[in-house]
Amino acid sequence: MKTFTKIAKIYFSPSSTTRKIVDEIANKFEGTQEEYDLLNAASGNTPKEFDDDTLVIVGMPIFAGRLPKTASKKLMNFKGENIPAIAIVNYGNVNIGDALLELNDILKENGFNIAGTGATVSQHSIVTDVATGRPDSKDLEKLNEFVEKCKEKLDSEEFENIEVPGNKPYCEYKKVPLAPICDESLCVYCYECVSSCPEEAIPDMAPAETDTNLCSACTACIYACPEDARYFTGDLFEGMKEKFLANFSKRKESEFYL
Repeated sequence: MKTFTKIAKIYFSPSSTTRKIVDEIANKFEGTQEEYDLLNAASGNTPKEFDDDTLVIVGMPIFAGRLPKTASKKLMNFKGENIPAIAIVNYGNVNIGDALLELNDILKENGFNIAGTGATVSQHSIVTDVATGRPDSKDLEKLNEFVEKCKEKLDSEEFENIEVPGNKPYCEYKKVPLAPICDESLCVYCYECVSSCPEEAIPDMAPAETDTNLCSACTACIYACPEDARYFTGDLFEGMKEKFLANFSKRKESEFYL
């Protein structure tokens, strides 16, 4: 089996589910792991080119059929001349859209050889009653089978073009018309929400507030809050929840391409 000196993990994971998928893949390979957490305000802002003997594993969530703008912009700074990569988009059982094609296009444009790619399903980060508890054991078993096939591909060093679903031009970005609120009676001013927000939508001096113009509804602040003080509420959220439960409760399976 081909071995790598380094396993580079690049991910944008507001609710930690995408990171879980990336970790599952990375842990199947030997090599020193290094992380590039694009949720971190400082990570991914400067160009980075990977050395030989590095395997790159990229995981991105899907926001309304596209990669998150902030994440894709940072990802463009990562280069790898003929460096092998495994590319995953992760979504909440709703719609893959053009995100998988978009991710593969960015990596190919930046010089990476894609050994395997796919779309995995995890619990929806906003409407958590959709795909609850996923990835589950069945998902992880299927993911492990995919990784084994990727290993075979890496050993062969034959990286033909992989066809994935999606269209060009990509679908237009759609801003989710939601923003978390903060229950000030629960807030302890720990500032975890401030540091976790990739859009800088939560003011340093007023962490109970959210700039709705900047907020991408990524949910990072909700999952970072130790007091469960941040959450979605209101008529728009309840309407979205009702629609998603009606239309997206049927289980979708992960899709992999080699």
